[in-house]
Amino acid sequence: MIDRIEEALRGMLSDPSVAVRLAASAALDRLRAKKSLSTYHQMLTNGTREEKVRVVFAAEEIGGSEGLSLLLAALTDAEEEVRGAAVRALESTLTGTVLKAMVARLPREQGVVLGNLLEALGKSRRRELSPVIERYLDHPDVEVRGKAIPAFARVTAGAGWEKILAHVAETEETVRAAAARALGEWSSE
Repeated sequence: MIDRIEEALRGMLSDPSVAVRLAASAALDRLRAKKSLSTYHQMLTNGTREEKVRVVFAAEEIGGSEGLSLLLAALTDAEEEVRGAAVRALESTLTGTVLKAMVARLPREQGVVLGNLLEALGKSRRRELSPVIERYLDHPDVEVRGKAIPAFARVTAGAGWEKILAHVAETEETVRAAAARALGEWSSE
């Protein structure tokens, strides 16, 4: 079947319509990338940091379950830069599986990657993540607190807003700015 699909796409590369040619070219690129999944998994295991980051970007382009499996593997990589890129790529696919994997990574992360995870979890707007994100509102790292506060605002309701208001008078400018951004998320719902 894959050979027939490739043949059809190659034929569409000479279609009179520019839109069809562009769509066929993009589809052919994705199909070729899917055929290289084992190579990509190998690069995630043995590649350099740069190769692993390239795999993350390729996985985002591949999409579907194949791309998702690569991104979830990259989320557990030893390199912080690879994990951070994986979090950013996964933000557009906040399914239950992805959210569960992100939550599982929280206790093992710090700094930028931890902040990225909190930010991504907040983007899901899922109320059940409120207690998970709330744990990071008083994190010792200013940058992490700065990401946790707006993320919490996106998933909280009712009394949770008091916890955000408590950060308005903090000494750290980053945290006060985050609190201001978070307050802009308020909703009566």
